[in-house]
Amino acid sequence: MNKWLTILLIFLFSISLRIWNLNEMGRAWDEEEYVVQGYKMIELLKKGDLGNPFFYTTYDHPPLVKYLYGISAHFDLESLDKNDNPIFKYDYTYSRLLAAIVSSLSIILIVFIGWHISSRFVGIASGLILAAMPSFLGFSQLVTAESFIMLFFSASYFSYLLLLEKFSIKKIIITGVLVGIALQIKQSNILLFPLFGLMYYSWYRNKKSAKFLNKRFFSIGLVFLISCVVFVLIWPTILFHFQDVYNINKGLWHVKFSSKIWQITVSVPEVFLGRLMLTPIFYYIVYFFITIPAIVLILFFSGIKRIINSKSWLLYTAIFWFLVPFVMSFYSWRQHGLRYIVEIYSPMVLIAVLGLESIINKFTKKEIHKYICLLAILIYLFLILAKISPYYLDYFNFLVGGTKGVYEKKSFQIGWWGQGVREAGLYIKNNAKKGSRIGIAVSPPHVVPMMPGMKVEKYNENEKYDYVLVNYYNILREGFDDSNIKEKYKPIFYVRADGAILATVYKLKTTK
Repeated sequence: MNKWLTILLIFLFSISLRIWNLNEMGRAWDEEEYVVQGYKMIELLKKGDLGNPFFYTTYDHPPLVKYLYGISAHFDLESLDKNDNPIFKYDYTYSRLLAAIVSSLSIILIVFIGWHISSRFVGIASGLILAAMPSFLGFSQLVTAESFIMLFFSASYFSYLLLLEKFSIKKIIITGVLVGIALQIKQSNILLFPLFGLMYYSWYRNKKSAKFLNKRFFSIGLVFLISCVVFVLIWPTILFHFQDVYNINKGLWHVKFSSKIWQITVSVPEVFLGRLMLTPIFYYIVYFFITIPAIVLILFFSGIKRIINSKSWLLYTAIFWFLVPFVMSFYSWRQHGLRYIVEIYSPMVLIAVLGLESIINKFTKKEIHKYICLLAILIYLFLILAKISPYYLDYFNFLVGGTKGVYEKKSFQIGWWGQGVREAGLYIKNNAKKGSRIGIAVSPPHVVPMMPGMKVEKYNENEKYDYVLVNYYNILREGFDDSNIKEKYKPIFYVRADGAILATVYKLKTTK
């Protein structure tokens, strides 16, 4: 009962941290795609139109996450236009609530994992710290695949870990189902199989008397077959339109076959290390060092040392769990910080807590002292969250001068998903007179909130506006020149994130 009460309290802590300001960041770049496409898919399923091309020609990822968000999108629906196209409320509240719940479940899962492979303290501390990690908190409030990736990548890891500990056909089936769901969430979760290989090797090295080719080894193949069956059951259309799906993914994943070797094409242009450049292969490594809170980063390397010294095959699997997603560094579409390897947050925090426990054990073995140290770390994380809230995706640590330092030096991108535009738009909506003319110089433009009674249009320097809304990302990354605006308009409202300006509202200067 104490264990389940602890789990419940951690879940409530996590979900509360996510829903109290759930909508304040505003719409993000990719959310509309998940909501609109998901809604249409559910409508087609209701009509029984399973052969509709929409199921295999309109997106780059398998449809499971779209199905789920499609259900919640019906609660976010505001109306239908004359062509029966959905019009949604600006705040995707119910869909974001689904993401928050799923991410909180992944936090509960890391509690179980930490509790299982180490101790009660490691499990509890891992869950609480993961819940308060700034960037992960930001991702878990958005209608995207990241919350689902965290849950099912972690669940697949844990299921196979239990299979290695005690073999059974039931565990093979469960692992296969979980992996099939993970693959349905995103193709990159195929990395689970090299992870399983490394986990198996870690187990095998510990079992010196075991043959290398044994039932646990061959279970990886069975898991693969089961996952393929699950994948097709969720998305049967792929059997009849594999070529269409392949052609779409071949273009979107930027991989081509040339001279009998697979080659990666050009990566994404991004402001990185102070200049606009194609993101380099070490992109994720740099972002790991500059977006993880400093204390957690230090504890992580302490945890790595503890695992190496322990020579425990169980703990070594946590290192593999952390390292394998970095294979995505060789995939050209490197962008958005750690978004595309979001699954590293779980093992990273777990390893950090192992480091924390190792340090504390050098001075005391009392449990109360461990929880006092945990409380100090949580206070530290809450201070970070308080300064950056609700723009958690824009957090940077002291290595680059914090978010303010990044802004002043223009060293990395901030506001890259439209952060701050909602707050600036609502300021205009609440303060401008009806009929005011509003110029929008924002990237992406579709995250601007509705302003009923206003004449809203894309900014044109040859036109005259009562107010102009500009976001910093449009200037930094897209190269928008705001000098003309500064001459004719005066800034009256700033949206800030820990000292950095994400968006600015300008008002036309009046002549005397």
